[in-house]
Amino acid sequence: MGIIAQRGSREAKVGRDIAVHAAKAGVPTLLYTGYPPHDPPEWLAVDETPNPTPTDVNARAQRLINGEKPSFVVIERYERLSPTPPPYREWDDPIDDPDEPESRADQLMWSVREIRIDLPLLLTTVVDPEPQLSRRMSTWLHIDHPAMVMTDVCKPTLVVHRTSPQTVDTRLEVDPHEYRTGSRSTLQWTPLNLRQP
Repeated sequence: MGIIAQRGSREAKVGRDIAVHAAKAGVPTLLYTGYPPHDPPEWLAVDETPNPTPTDVNARAQRLINGEKPSFVVIERYERLSPTPPPYREWDDPIDDPDEPESRADQLMWSVREIRIDLPLLLTTVVDPEPQLSRRMSTWLHIDHPAMVMTDVCKPTLVVHRTSPQTVDTRLEVDPHEYRTGSRSTLQWTPLNLRQP
C-alpha cells in the first residue's frame, strides 16, 4: 500500500507513526526513514540508509528483530530507493535502447518491483502542492512524480489531506489514468502527537 501526504504536514510522517504504532503492538517492524523516532519501541528496527537498494531491503527483511523475523516493512519517502545496478536487475532487457537513458521514474518503479519480500509493505511519499482530492492526480502532478509512480506499484494508494484536528479527507487512487479511481472518504485521524497519553 502507498500513502501520499502534503510535505510539511503532520501526515508527512505517517510511515514512521504507523511503524511505531505497529511495533508498540508487538509487531516486528522494519522502518526505513531519515527521521528516526526518538525512543523506538523494542519491536522496531530502524534503518537510516540514505539510498537503500532493493537488495538491501530484501536482505534486511531477513534479519531478526528481538529473535523474530520482521512482519511489516515501512519505507518512508520511498523515492530514496536506488536501483540495483546492472547486470543484477532481473528486468534488464538486451533489446533496450542503450542510447536512451532510463528515467528516474522508471528506475523508481523497477526498484520497488525488485523488492522480493512476502510481507506487508507500506510506502510513503509527499507532494508539495496541497492535495486536490476532487481531481485525479494526473491533472495536478507530473507523470514522473514519485506519487504518480506509486500508483503504478502500490495498489491501492491513499492520498490524504487534513481537514480538521480530528479528521483527514482521503482519495483512493487505483489508477490515475482510469475512471475506476477516486473513491473519497473522511477518516477519523488524530495525529499521535496530539493524543493524550
